[in-house]
Amino acid sequence: MQLTELLFQKVKDLGAQGQLALRPGYVAIVSKAAALRAALVAPLFPGPDDQRLLVDGGGPTRVGVGMLGADGTPVRILRELGASRFLQKLDAATGRFVNVTEDALEIDSFLRVECGFPAADAYTGFFVIEVNELPSLRGKAAAAANEAYVDQGRVKALRDELELTKKFEGTQDRLFKVQQRLLELGQVHEKVKEGEDELAGIETELARSPWTPEQLTDLLARAARAKDDLRKRDEALADIVTRRQRALHDVPPPPDPLLKDPWFGGGLASGVLLDAIAFFLRRPSIALLGLLPFAAALVAALRFIGADEADKEAASTIKELKEREESVRRTYEAEQAPLKAALKAADADSPAELLELFRAREAVVARHTAAKARVDKLREEPDLPRVQIETPVLESERARLEDSVLTMGFSRPIAEIELDLRHALGLSDSRRVVLPDAEVPKHLVERAAELLNLSSEELWEQLAPRLSAYLGALTDKRVVSGKPDAGGLLVVAAADGRSGPFMSLPLPLRDLVYVALRLALLEKVAAYKRVPIVIDDGFATLEAPKRALLAKMLKGISSQTQVIHRSIEPPPAGTADVVLQA
Repeated sequence: MQLTELLFQKVKDLGAQGQLALRPGYVAIVSKAAALRAALVAPLFPGPDDQRLLVDGGGPTRVGVGMLGADGTPVRILRELGASRFLQKLDAATGRFVNVTEDALEIDSFLRVECGFPAADAYTGFFVIEVNELPSLRGKAAAAANEAYVDQGRVKALRDELELTKKFEGTQDRLFKVQQRLLELGQVHEKVKEGEDELAGIETELARSPWTPEQLTDLLARAARAKDDLRKRDEALADIVTRRQRALHDVPPPPDPLLKDPWFGGGLASGVLLDAIAFFLRRPSIALLGLLPFAAALVAALRFIGADEADKEAASTIKELKEREESVRRTYEAEQAPLKAALKAADADSPAELLELFRAREAVVARHTAAKARVDKLREEPDLPRVQIETPVLESERARLEDSVLTMGFSRPIAEIELDLRHALGLSDSRRVVLPDAEVPKHLVERAAELLNLSSEELWEQLAPRLSAYLGALTDKRVVSGKPDAGGLLVVAAADGRSGPFMSLPLPLRDLVYVALRLALLEKVAAYKRVPIVIDDGFATLEAPKRALLAKMLKGISSQTQVIHRSIEPPPAGTADVVLQA
């Protein structure tokens, strides 16, 4: 696709009315009119800055471009600023252009489908080289490039808004930092509190078993044999009860009193009587007979003594069994006293539960050790002493900042204001995204890769030879190659192998490297998408030999697609296919 003409009426710096006949190849337009680029692009892709850049205030401003349709029929797109666009086709019968449509969607569809134009931002961002696009001109006031682009009133308002917004952003940033610091201090305090609460809970568990290791060993042994001790006690008591019952059953009846025994009393009386008779009769033989009654009394006495001893022995056995029973009970109670005290202290109902508590105590002790170590470590946190000091101050500052933010109200993003400011200064087209200088080459490569339906890596691989050729020619081989780093940013290399980032180059050399990359990408994409390339005096700040070399390079690119180059000076003779004055 190529443009065949440029039509204009009441356009700033271009005059009341005129027509430029454009041809294929390299078209050089010698002009100081900064509005020329806008006049070429505005009919194709209307932009918000067109009114400011084109209208001269002397009447209705109209611009238009001509081109050839897919069938070779001449077509025009005409636009009156503030009104509609019209797509016209040449009527062969009448020799006049007639309106086809004024619907913006249909015109855009015609440009996209029949003419092969990409989207507006893709075209203006890639196929149009601005007057201030070189790295040395990026960010400078538009007055250095063209005073006509500057709207001083709007620039002042935008700068005031930018300053206020930066203050607002600074306040918000400080508020965020204060809130973040409060959150950090709160987290430190909360962690310490949680650790202390956990430690207190574990110590409460340990309070149920407040015994020394030796006591625990003894209590474990007592609890483990508690059932056996109870069984042994019961068996011993049962044995004592059995023996006592047997002893009670075997106790003889108490003997009758000895004096009431007739044998004892009668024997004594008979013996005394016989002894008395023998004494009175002086017959010793009678005294010998008296021994018999005495023997009977003795037998009765011996029988009484035996019966009485058996009764005493039975009573003694019963008493001994009773005392033994009490001893068994006392011994068992003494043995179980520490265990019962432990059960009461641990609020346990049985030795088995106490054993379970003792087994769990080891895990609790381990948890207590770990929890205490954790709390000790948390208490060593350097921010912990700052919690009580900083928190009240930060909370007061947060309240003040929040009030300040509410007072300032809503503000636009800084990037949006900076973009508008750049537009007001004429530093970029309103459809372009403001990028850091280091990312501009990366953005161009990504845009070219998108237009070619390739990945950036594939495009870099295909671009390398031609980029090296452009770099060597433009920089006199001070830079011989370029490639992306891990982040996609441009890294350049010298002939001796030294390499460095694009932004490390001095500005004059950076300009040349940028132009080399720009032209290499245009050449690559133009072979696939043949749409006009518009250059708005983008190389005016370069040295004359470099401008002459660039004219030859543009001539080479124009073999693939139309190149329209506005410059203040004409190109070297024989370079351009046509040279126009405007």
